[in-house]
Amino acid sequence: MTAKEQLLEELAQVPDFLAQEVLDFLLFIKIKLRQRVSEAQSSEDLQAISSQSFLEFVNEMNSQVPSEEWAKLPSDLAQNIDHYLYGAPKPEE
Repeated sequence: MTAKEQLLEELAQVPDFLAQEVLDFLLFIKIKLRQRVSEAQSSEDLQAISSQSFLEFVNEMNSQVPSEEWAKLPSDLAQNIDHYLYGAPKPEE
């Protein structure tokens, strides 16, 4: 099964709000990739972009965010993501 087929299979099983989040993220990544490709000066630059792993790409994007902006995020963001995104109650601690 290809990655696209697996992604489509998983998307068919999630609620619409989650599918929308995935779509938004995918569109964001496509825009960032298009920007990087248009900025590439040579075929070597394009080769480096195409061989970069997804995590390296995410780390590069993260490094562009100033540390004071990261400090504004709640310390329990990962644990209470539904609360911060959708207003769900925080689980009992």
